Amino acid sequence: MRIVVMTHNLWADNRWPEREPALRALLRTRRPDVYAVQELRPATRDVIDSELPGDHRVEDDERGWSHESSIWWDAGLFTEVEHGALDIGIGVDEVHRDRRLFWVRLADRDGATILVSTAHFCFPGTRCELEEHVNPRIAQSEAAGAALAELGAPGEPVLFMGDLNESWHVLRLLHAAGLSDSYSALGIVPPPTWPTVPTWPQPTAPWVIDFQFHRGRIRALTTEVVDFFHGDIAPSDHKPVVTTYGFDVG
Repeated sequence: MRIVVMTHNLWADNRWPEREPALRALLRTRRPDVYAVQELRPATRDVIDSELPGDHRVEDDERGWSHESSIWWDAGLFTEVEHGALDIGIGVDEVHRDRRLFWVRLADRDGATILVSTAHFCFPGTRCELEEHVNPRIAQSEAAGAALAELGAPGEPVLFMGDLNESWHVLRLLHAAGLSDSYSALGIVPPPTWPTVPTWPQPTAPWVIDFQFHRGRIRALTTEVVDFFHGDIAPSDHKPVVTTYGFDVG
């Protein structure tokens, strides 16, 4: 079996509902089998529900599942086994308060499972980084790697993805934890994932900060940073990362 997985920072409710037609068009065009998001809001959650009618998502009353992240999956391919949200030290202030390591374990029709997870690491503008010169993404990367090592069963396919807000320490530490990013796995130099221009209104240097990682009996077959526009506006200020995975037998 092969699955198409998309990760996407939805930019909260900035320039919403102006971006709604673009998000709808993206989902209709790309139609991922698994869709993990960051900076979710109730309005964008409702749009995704309406555009992915054959999908299920995690149902949970914890605020983070409606105001930061959630995960959708094709109900014809998978059923939920369990889910959770782990504190890995991201909720350092009011802006980041709902951020966790969000995860769901899914089973296919034969009962084989896959662990899908997402997180949104701290933006470089937090107080501890600006005033104390401490990079919080180092500890968050180590905590994410340790949590996934504990959550994932031996050999079980594990996916981790999201807006990690940098491309140096997160790669170094998550690779050390046994995870491979889709770009490196395929020998691809990643293009920038932020910002989308001209939807992002200010001139700024481009960053590679959105990633997909995998471990276990699964391999990346293709990966792509999607430059998608509907008219003259993108669905978000971030570009989605879309990866096709194949499952290894054994």
